[in-house]
Amino acid sequence: MSKKIELGITVSEVYLIVSGTYHPEEPTEWYDGNMSGHPGYGAEFELASVKVEDVEIIDIISDEIYDEIIDKVIENQK
Repeated sequence: MSKKIELGITVSEVYLIVSGTYHPEEPTEWYDGNMSGHPGYGAEFELASVKVEDVEIIDIISDEIYDEIIDKVIENQK
């Protein structure tokens, strides 16, 4: 079940407020009641906003920082 979240994290010694939609991990299910299954998938986070204080910076962060934010949010939700 997806959920909207907002939390504070520190990346490269800068405190950020991030928000978006978290999709939890769904484990592999080999067979269900209909004798069919699905491969499952890992947790995901769709980043919608990155702020430093009240300033939106999502459009200017690097791909490396973007990926680090995603990883930290997913780790925080476990």
